[in-house]
Amino acid sequence: MSDIFIGVMSGTSLDGIDVVIVEFNDNDDDIKRINVKQSYSHPMPINIKNDILSMCQGQKTTLSEVGNLNRRLGIVYSEAINEAIKLSSIDPNSISAIGCHGQTVWHQPPTRKHGDDGDNDDNDDDNDGFTIQLGDCNRIATLTGITTIGDFRNRDISYGGQGAPLTPSFHKYSLSSFNENRIILNIGGISNITLLPSLSSSSSSSNNIQVTGFDTGAGNILLDSWIQLKKDGTPYDKDGEWANQGNVNEKLLKSLYDHSDSFLNKLPPKSTGRELFNIQWLLNVIESIKNDDDDNDNDNIIIKDEDVQATLLEFTCKTIVDEIKKIKICKIDRVLVCGGGSKNKLLMDKLSRLLKKDENENGCGGSVSSGSSGSCKLSITDEFGISSQDMEAIAFAWFAKRTLNNQPSNLISVTGASKETILGAIYLKNNFNN
Repeated sequence: MSDIFIGVMSGTSLDGIDVVIVEFNDNDDDIKRINVKQSYSHPMPINIKNDILSMCQGQKTTLSEVGNLNRRLGIVYSEAINEAIKLSSIDPNSISAIGCHGQTVWHQPPTRKHGDDGDNDDNDDDNDGFTIQLGDCNRIATLTGITTIGDFRNRDISYGGQGAPLTPSFHKYSLSSFNENRIILNIGGISNITLLPSLSSSSSSSNNIQVTGFDTGAGNILLDSWIQLKKDGTPYDKDGEWANQGNVNEKLLKSLYDHSDSFLNKLPPKSTGRELFNIQWLLNVIESIKNDDDDNDNDNIIIKDEDVQATLLEFTCKTIVDEIKKIKICKIDRVLVCGGGSKNKLLMDKLSRLLKKDENENGCGGSVSSGSSGSCKLSITDEFGISSQDMEAIAFAWFAKRTLNNQPSNLISVTGASKETILGAIYLKNNFNN
């Protein structure tokens, strides 16, 4: 079987469809394990993007609208995949499978642990979790002629897991170190972290420490949503230039924390999405400040648009660092950043300052160790051979490989599932030539 797979990812940021064609080699340590043969970003059609936003923010919809969006996404994913194949000049027959995450329109992790080992019996009512990713894999398999694997998250949820994040198992495979305790920080629409303890047997502090990971809260989702609302559809705040023109509003920052404390104060495993962090939620938070103006202080009522953006960037960075501070089981030598947020210069500078500030004050909760520079090192994953932009798409190509090989891909120490399990549903290519 070929070891060439395709990964497809469109996340909560809705900034496009990422497609990678990847060759995996697990047989020879002298050869690169992950060889990205083609990387391609396909624009998300604006009408589809608007329909996704409408659906995943809790607005009323119909089964017809859900079905049609599923169909349309299947078609646009297929177009993106076929374009990537065309650019690569790779024979489609040499590609083993496509791993397609799909577009999340609703993510509702279990509020209670599953009552049994996952069997469908009366106790299944204890598990109220589900997740919906659209993008018809039947159409993808038909329009590309390649076996397609989708619906990766629900199997983990069926065992009582959060269904997210899934990428920590891939981080473990691709970015573990023998001499560093690492955190992989993915800043997409939602931010999540993975703790990768050192593999070195000589590092006694890392013995018996499991890989863990969870969502920390908003990533780019609020920053992008606000600038799109206020700047005529400008897709994102390049390098944080607009946020840099504003000042942090402390009252708004406190209110952002107050309105998300049910998630932020929750212990892992935990995951979230646009169901919580969305533009209507943000507008409600801003409105609540106006309604709660006990001091009749007009300066606190009228908040400049750029000040909102600056405060959102502060909120994103602080909630990330807050969660890193809580990791006390080992000292962190390096934070590796991936996702669209890694390209935001102001955001990265702010993260670096917050990490150093906390280390200087209290050792970052005991989590950040002193490296050669005297501080935790902040890097992007590109420096270690994995594209920060393509990380998640590569991960879903790897998940597809694991599924075809009958190997589990979830980590129970991350999602809280009761068992490791094979993820995804397989849609076989048509081998009948009538």
